[in-house]
Amino acid sequence: MKRRSSSWSANKGKPLRMRVFPNFQRAGLFSAAVLLLILLSGCTSGASSPAGVDAAQAAKRLSAAQSALDQGRLDAAESAYRAAAEQDPQSATARFGLGNVLVRQGKMQEAEAAYLAAIKLDPAQAAAHANLGVVYYQQGDMGKAAASFQEALKINAKDAPTLYLLAAVRLQEGKLTDAEKLLNQARDLDPNLPEVYYGLGALYRLTGRNADAIAAFEKFLEIGPGQDASAMDYARRELEALRAQ
Repeated sequence: MKRRSSSWSANKGKPLRMRVFPNFQRAGLFSAAVLLLILLSGCTSGASSPAGVDAAQAAKRLSAAQSALDQGRLDAAESAYRAAAEQDPQSATARFGLGNVLVRQGKMQEAEAAYLAAIKLDPAQAAAHANLGVVYYQQGDMGKAAASFQEALKINAKDAPTLYLLAAVRLQEGKLTDAEKLLNQARDLDPNLPEVYYGLGALYRLTGRNADAIAAFEKFLEIGPGQDASAMDYARRELEALRAQ
């Protein structure tokens, strides 16, 4: 598998997103599938704070940790989330947030452990399952990635980003029919999710549907300003090649 690149974006009032662009090779055609990881700032643990834990202080620690993450102060965010987890061992939120920091730091094995800890404390936390799936994807374990995305979809079957993530796995596996079905479902649920059109463009390119690929890549460029620069460049190159045929 080719080297993966990633970028980050944050919109005020909206979840922080990590966009990962893993490359794949199939039938001699270089292409790419876009992964999107939602790092939710408002995720809370299903368990109450144990006796002896000041709930207000715990909430203040978590807020400070999330603020540091939003500002890109990763070392401070890591320290704050670790302190929050130590203060409240039953906090799934602290471990989930720590996982998000560790992913941004490229510490995938530690991130995996943090997400697994969050899931153990709160198995219904769909975002933790989805984020864990992206860690497995980045590690090249498509089986575990798919299983994690499927667990997240059992909790929230209509989450467009997670449907997209599972579609990216199916693209990597060469299961193009399944990938297309998932991409179409994600598009129907969220027509403004740029990555869906990038994924569709790559899929149509692979299956020789050039007119559809052109339309999909054009839509991606239209609604996706601020995407990873390599993805934008790739879409433009693909459009140029497709139009020249």
